[in-house]
Amino acid sequence: MGNTPSAGNGEHKANNGNGQGMVKVSPYMVIPSRVGGFSLYLKQGGKLVLYAEKGELFTDEHKQRLGLLGVDHLYVRAADYVHFTRYVQENILDLMDDEAIPVGERARIWSDATVSLAREAFDRSLPKPVDKRRFQRIRSLIADSLRFLSRDDALKELSRFIREGEEIFQHGIGVMVLTVTTLCSFMKEDSDLLVAVGMGAILHDIGKLELPQDIFNKKFDTLSRADRDLVKSHPALGVGVCSALPLPQETLQCILFHHEREDGLGYPSGSTGNMLPSYVKALILCNEYDTLTRGREGRKLTPFEALARIKSMRSAYDMDMLRRLIEVLAKADLTS
Repeated sequence: MGNTPSAGNGEHKANNGNGQGMVKVSPYMVIPSRVGGFSLYLKQGGKLVLYAEKGELFTDEHKQRLGLLGVDHLYVRAADYVHFTRYVQENILDLMDDEAIPVGERARIWSDATVSLAREAFDRSLPKPVDKRRFQRIRSLIADSLRFLSRDDALKELSRFIREGEEIFQHGIGVMVLTVTTLCSFMKEDSDLLVAVGMGAILHDIGKLELPQDIFNKKFDTLSRADRDLVKSHPALGVGVCSALPLPQETLQCILFHHEREDGLGYPSGSTGNMLPSYVKALILCNEYDTLTRGREGRKLTPFEALARIKSMRSAYDMDMLRRLIEVLAKADLTS
């Protein structure tokens, strides 16, 4: 099996000759287990043939045979891809802990699974994007990802997949990865807190779903006073959106305080640094860094430029947390 692209959230599609859309997936994304909700196909002689039937037990022998055949990709029907994505999410711990899978491929698998879940959580067309079921799936995915996210080499590989895109959910994933990896540098053992903060990071902008989308397509300093006040309401709105969920206090604090500043000039409460927990300070910093390097509010900055700008605003951010973020980025060779 080669180290080849996986489904990429449905981007790689083929046709089986009968008009049925197919989605290309990596063999690495299938672990020995019972295949539920989807069948697996492989390409032979230019044609797609059934390899594992829906509900069939996919074994180690299946995977070994794929390697012997030199199979780089498997395929699932587009109509069944949602079931395949759910399968990957439910087995993410086994996939992330499998040292036989290259780190880069594990990063791709993790990105595909997380993007699919986060996109659904931020879908404006759904009446309740984040319900208890989706919340639990997000929590489980973060909990099962902690060991992988704490690896020194994981951030470098993940950065290839998480640094692009301006959608709210893409920004949330970027902030979550940066925040958790920064916190892992000094609180790796506190998994409950890391999961709670990870959920707060990925959901921190959920309140924006309650506001008109067009105000977020403009630079903040060009908005009217009324629109600025609307924008500043999104942290509190986010807590409201999540009020029916069994969220830990740390998660709610991350959602509510992610725009506060050390000097008290942030919003919505104007809390100063001595009133903010360290994990919130990490989220505040990583939120700003991801915004600058993603280019969501202007020119896209390089990591070096973004860190320099943050350093120049010493009164706004926790400088000890900035040092930790820089160390994490330097280990991943991501500071230039």
